[in-house]
Amino acid sequence: MVNEDEQLEEDDEKQNEEKGREEQKADEMVNEGEEIEEEEKDEMVNKSKELEDDEEQGEEMVNKVGGVVLGEDEKWIKQYSSSQTILLVGEGDFSFSAALATAFGDASNMVATSLDSHAFLAENYTNAVSNIAMMRRKGCKVIHGVDATDMANHPLLKGLKFDRIIFNFPYAGFFKTKSRSSQLLLHQALMRPFLENAVRMIGVDGEIHITHKSNGFHREWDIAGLAYQQGLHLVKAEDFKLSDYPGYNTKRGFGGDLNFNCYPSKTYMFRSI
Repeated sequence: MVNEDEQLEEDDEKQNEEKGREEQKADEMVNEGEEIEEEEKDEMVNKSKELEDDEEQGEEMVNKVGGVVLGEDEKWIKQYSSSQTILLVGEGDFSFSAALATAFGDASNMVATSLDSHAFLAENYTNAVSNIAMMRRKGCKVIHGVDATDMANHPLLKGLKFDRIIFNFPYAGFFKTKSRSSQLLLHQALMRPFLENAVRMIGVDGEIHITHKSNGFHREWDIAGLAYQQGLHLVKAEDFKLSDYPGYNTKRGFGGDLNFNCYPSKTYMFRSI
């Protein structure tokens, strides 16, 4: 009987050991399954992050125009934006261009031009050289010797299209010995071909902006009428405020480093009809 009881105990122990091994095996299988699940989850999370990164990179590539990233990185100063391609015409000491470049941070969307040479500007304008150097560091293309009346044919500008073309305070020169009517014709002879060239250089929905004094003799230039002759219509005429463009100096031009009184003035904004 004793032997039989011992046998039964041994059998029970074997069964318990076998049961324990089976339970351990089951636990291992569960744990292994959980580890596989966790690994698969981690892989899916990583894959999702990779897809998100790819999408963000894709959006950045899509939004990148002329080296300027749109969206959150877009910067404005008045009606001008870092996402617009901008051509500036007839710059004096380049202080207006510098004001835009400073506001944008990255000025690779801008082309700033002057009729005068770099040597002339260095000799006659105190801040011209430093303004130009700053803009170039920010990616702005600066071109000298650009005639506003033939700029569409300039080798560095030919074929280019812009969202905004800006000509601030255009002036053909000082003609004190000539009659009022003769002076008027000379100034209009500057504006007509400028507008003709600018029309060829604006892109779809592009605008031509001319800031001009709006009193006395200057009103007789009839900027809006001249623009209409070139197939343009006046979208808006806004009072110009010098304080909107920190650092901008309205130079007299033609070798003078003095500023002129720019009030009252308006910025006339034109689009193709």
